[in-house]
Amino acid sequence: MQVKEESQIIKAASKGYNYNYASLADIAKAGKTIPKMRIKPTENGDYIEYLDEAGEWQIGAKIVIPEMAKSNEAQKYGAAVTYARRVTAQLALSLVCSDDDKVETHSEDDAKANEKRNASRPTFDDIKAKLDTLTTIAAINDYAKAVSELFPNPTDKQRHAIQTMFTIRREELTEARSTYHANN
Repeated sequence: MQVKEESQIIKAASKGYNYNYASLADIAKAGKTIPKMRIKPTENGDYIEYLDEAGEWQIGAKIVIPEMAKSNEAQKYGAAVTYARRVTAQLALSLVCSDDDKVETHSEDDAKANEKRNASRPTFDDIKAKLDTLTTIAAINDYAKAVSELFPNPTDKQRHAIQTMFTIRREELTEARSTYHANN
């Protein structure tokens, strides 16, 4: 088994629409190559697809048109495509970005509810730091249960980011254990 490089957290450096987010430019500035993407219409809605390292098209994020006051249909669609491309790049590159995720709220009441709910949750940096201290698969699995209780209804992006962090840490421990047993 190959050890994956340590997951990198891309800081949200771009600002707009009253939230911070990691743009495709921020991801590129972090040294990551943005995969080629295209829109894939399906009977269940439009999705972003990305070209993986093997040259195969993979499904990415669904394009979901948000309710945005004072925006026309083209602006709404453009915002949805841009957001879906950012999420797809993060999924394709297994990145964790420190976004606010306010783009997924559809009203001021939703934003306030999310802020209140998010205030009690650990950040992705907190989760990663805690994971790095755990030394057994059982401890990681217990922590995964605790984190899932803190994020009962995660977005696709949150779910993927959390799962990626836990998977990488489990692989690191498994590889370390294999290396230890091979050398002893």
